[in-house]
Amino acid sequence: MNSKERVFAVLDGQIPDRIPTAFWMHFPPECYYGQEAVEAHLEYFRRSKTDICKVMTEHTYPCQGNIQCASDWGQVKRYHRSAPFIALQADIVKAVVQQCGEFATAATIHGVVASASHTLLGIPRYDSIGRYAQLYHLRTAPQMVFDAYQRIAETLCVMVQEFVSAGADGIYYAALGGESDGFTDEEHARYIAPLDKMVINAAYEAGAKYVVLHMCKPRVNLRRFLDYPCDVVNWGIRESGVSLQEGKTLFPGKVVLGGLDNCVGPLTDGDEGALESAVARVIDEAGPKQLILGSDCTLPGTIPYERIAQVADLCGRHGLRSTTNANNACR
Repeated sequence: MNSKERVFAVLDGQIPDRIPTAFWMHFPPECYYGQEAVEAHLEYFRRSKTDICKVMTEHTYPCQGNIQCASDWGQVKRYHRSAPFIALQADIVKAVVQQCGEFATAATIHGVVASASHTLLGIPRYDSIGRYAQLYHLRTAPQMVFDAYQRIAETLCVMVQEFVSAGADGIYYAALGGESDGFTDEEHARYIAPLDKMVINAAYEAGAKYVVLHMCKPRVNLRRFLDYPCDVVNWGIRESGVSLQEGKTLFPGKVVLGGLDNCVGPLTDGDEGALESAVARVIDEAGPKQLILGSDCTLPGTIPYERIAQVADLCGRHGLRSTTNANNACR
């Protein structure tokens, strides 16, 4: 199997020749845009042996000005497909996809809450300032902020259409705002979830073959996302305290992506023996079906690509044994 066949076998509920892997990282700022971004992605995919080629999106939602109070959210605009941050990113997706024929590709979409943070702060970051400012403004003037969220979501629908049109097999949707110390369950259900779902559904309507739902940040309440449309779920195990097996129970029928910590542990600072044990543990815990082995979130840019490639090799070694055992158990 090549990488695309391997990933789609898992999506179809089959057991592949080995457990596929999916890891990603931010490249240096000089590789954020244009041909430099294309080349950085292609080198990473080739050397890391990752099966899902996730195209990073550094063209973030534009900052409209200095948002100091709830009424300033009226500055947030709705954008057409010709907006540079959409068109230039679609060009990167198209160029990467054209050279990744044997790989499953996924274009990154920063969700409604993350994009709102970008336009609030003017930087591609989601931190405590952005989180609590949004929360305060929403509670101060809910309709004003929700209207801005709506315009952001409508723009993101255009983005997913452009990325799928550019050839991306799937969409990786970063759904933030699920932290239990931020929006309440009721606020999330009323103001965030409907817009997240609108964007995800737009991806399917545009022809996306799969959607990866990423839920991260500390204290995330995964139950807020149980009815989100998606094929693959990915979350921070260490940050949320929810194991892979628990996640499979929470999201029945979904493929789980993850298993390794992206900040500390065998992948980032362990020896090969520790990494091999960690990979074996993940596969044994989750089983050989509906699993893509990856990390909680984005890897540090300092990790050697060859280290990431070791995970694919280890999946090949351990996965073959697990597959044989699973097949024998079915007889």
